[in-house]
Amino acid sequence: MKILIPVFALLIASSLVAAEPVAQITAAIDKAVAEDRFSGVVLLAKDGTPILSRAWGMADPAKGIANRPDTKFNLGSINKFFTHVAIGQLAAAGKLSLNDTIRKHLPDYPSPVADKITIEQLLQHRSGLGDFFGPKFMASHAALRKLSDYLPLFVDKPLEFEPGSDQRYSNAGFVVLGLIIEKISGQSYYDYVRDHITRPAGMNDTASYAIDENVPNRAEGQTKRGPEGSTPARHSNVNTLPARGSSAGGGYSTAPDLLRLSQALLADKLMPKRWTDWLFTGSLDGAGKRNIGVAGGSPGVNAVLEIEPPYTLVVLSNFDPPSAEEIAREARKTLGIGGGGREGKRRGPEGPGEVMIGGRVRIPMDLTNHVPVIEAKVNGKGPFRFAVDSGFGGMMQISPELSKQLSLPVIGEGISADPSGKNQKTIRILSAESVDIAELHFGQVEVGEQNGRHLDNADGIIGLHLFNSLIVTLDYPNARFEVDGGSLPPADGSKILSYNADRGIPNIEVDVAGVKVKTDIDSGSPAQLSVPLSIAKSLPLAEEPKVVGHGRTVGNDFDIYAAPLKGEAHIGAITLTDPRVDFVEIFPVGNLGFRFLKDLVVTFDPANHRVRFVKP
Repeated sequence: MKILIPVFALLIASSLVAAEPVAQITAAIDKAVAEDRFSGVVLLAKDGTPILSRAWGMADPAKGIANRPDTKFNLGSINKFFTHVAIGQLAAAGKLSLNDTIRKHLPDYPSPVADKITIEQLLQHRSGLGDFFGPKFMASHAALRKLSDYLPLFVDKPLEFEPGSDQRYSNAGFVVLGLIIEKISGQSYYDYVRDHITRPAGMNDTASYAIDENVPNRAEGQTKRGPEGSTPARHSNVNTLPARGSSAGGGYSTAPDLLRLSQALLADKLMPKRWTDWLFTGSLDGAGKRNIGVAGGSPGVNAVLEIEPPYTLVVLSNFDPPSAEEIAREARKTLGIGGGGREGKRRGPEGPGEVMIGGRVRIPMDLTNHVPVIEAKVNGKGPFRFAVDSGFGGMMQISPELSKQLSLPVIGEGISADPSGKNQKTIRILSAESVDIAELHFGQVEVGEQNGRHLDNADGIIGLHLFNSLIVTLDYPNARFEVDGGSLPPADGSKILSYNADRGIPNIEVDVAGVKVKTDIDSGSPAQLSVPLSIAKSLPLAEEPKVVGHGRTVGNDFDIYAAPLKGEAHIGAITLTDPRVDFVEIFPVGNLGFRFLKDLVVTFDPANHRVRFVKP
């Protein structure tokens, strides 16, 4: 008895400790369900044993079928994780090298980009291949049944950047990885995953089921997203899905099966230890912890898998994002897990981890203080007011006050500076799990915390870098902000111009009375046309520049000089005759600001570095 009593007491204490966070997490889920924000399954396991496994909501509301703990849900982009495992398996077997090009394994790939894109670049979203969602996808999605069917959606598109020079989320890249897996293995991608991943892991309810296949216990996605924006009531997402998912996403699994996957990986059952370490840490030298989080989402689909020993967390939902991500965030907060291993200096944002858009997004923008301001939610909270500043080279910054309110995790540090490049300051880099602008969803967004002055009428700043895979329109005459998929036509030097974005800011060459001036398109500037003060002596002016006002940046107050130009300034097809020109000493380039933009509809294509000016 002297031995059994303390052991019994320890078991009671352990149960109480486990029960408390489970109760908190369950209460958060119940609240989300009551507020119509969640439908799905949550599984939380400790050391491989479930301590929470419950279902909420309806798998098929039209038929009155409820979700069950073993209901099959669409995984969205979590299938990329399966693809990553498959590539690791083939590399471990010596059948490919991460440095191999596409061409080595797909000699008939119908584009010359195959000669310079490597497998590692595909895995890291550094290939320059873009996405396949858009009008072509919607016109043919019902016929997409095998990986080769997806290829025509993107194979003829130009690279968004030179391979290895940037990072941008790429569904197309993971389709190519799937084609490489098929070529090397001699199997279809779906059969390879079945034989080498799901069966060995004991995952009997996981597959890329066809949309018209009779699959028992499969949840049907329910979305409020439509072709023209949000809808008041949820409806089935079937008309947005391909006939069958791909190596980029769209397969199905259950929460228990994803727990089996996590345990098989942690036990090195699917790959040798060295390559399992690589999967978790990105390194083959064994450095780093075996922690990983993956997510997927689209209209009516949101899924999260978090592996951070001793915990595995699975959240599957058949509602729109961020339904599952919000629950996962609450669970991580309660458990005190998440975000490990990412501390350190950061060079800058690399693009959102996920971008989802169901159709054109069109919302009002406030021009009260000359800078366009829109509303957005961060991690499901808000909406908050954000200035859309094309003169800001990052993705997003928030005020210290909003940072404190949101309690976003710190993942590193970055450098902020004036347009002059001087007055550099270290700022904290935070991680937002989701940023939502109406029905436009971004996942895994790096956010800077402003260190100094910020806009009085906004909680933060959004830059064009957030929209790298989309086109963005600032419709000044109608005070409307729009985002859509696709791209602008090639530059014609008139209405559509190419721009340079070395600093993350669109910069074009403006002819000012015969003088070529490198000029930023800066929606955050009040000017019509400003140029560096050093250029004033080179221009034909009606009078000497005089101080007409004062401006400020994060680190500087400065004088603004102005004088009328005797001559014309040409911006593509637009001509300014005898305009007032502002002069600023600290700026190394010119600026086209609000007084120029206010009569125009301005569309940016950040991926292709193009801008279109239209005067209604």
